[in-house]
Amino acid sequence: MRSGRVSQGGLVLAIVALVGLAVGGLLTAGPGTPDRAYELEQRLRCPVCKSVSIAESPAETAEAMRAVVADQVAAGRGDQEIIDYFRARYGDWVLLDPPASGSTLALWMLPVAAVVVGGVALALLRRRPDAVDEVTSEDRIRVRRAVDQVRSRVADGDMP
Repeated sequence: MRSGRVSQGGLVLAIVALVGLAVGGLLTAGPGTPDRAYELEQRLRCPVCKSVSIAESPAETAEAMRAVVADQVAAGRGDQEIIDYFRARYGDWVLLDPPASGSTLALWMLPVAAVVVGGVALALLRRRPDAVDEVTSEDRIRVRRAVDQVRSRVADGDMP
């Protein structure tokens, strides 16, 4: 009777161990070849369509590039090796999300710089006092005459 318990316990232990190994293998496994190829294709720009990834482009050039990606993934090359392969042929332009360095860094920083410069200019304009001309005695005399003229017209009934 005791041997039956041991075999049942051993069977349960073996099942638990197998399930644990399977789950652990699934959790630690990297993306599959098709998924990895698609992720790389999403990062590369189609030279024909300009702003579309090669994964989404129907152009023949994009199809050829997808085939190269699939071949290189199947050959066991790493993601960075594949990206570098395309960068060597097309430059950083082929990346939909180019690294922020050199000229691309300037492009990324330009909007920030524009906002900062605009904010500083606005602050300086708000601080500057408005130029107010001095009121001269001649100006006061002209205003008094105009007011007196309007009052006399109103008194005479010429104006409502």
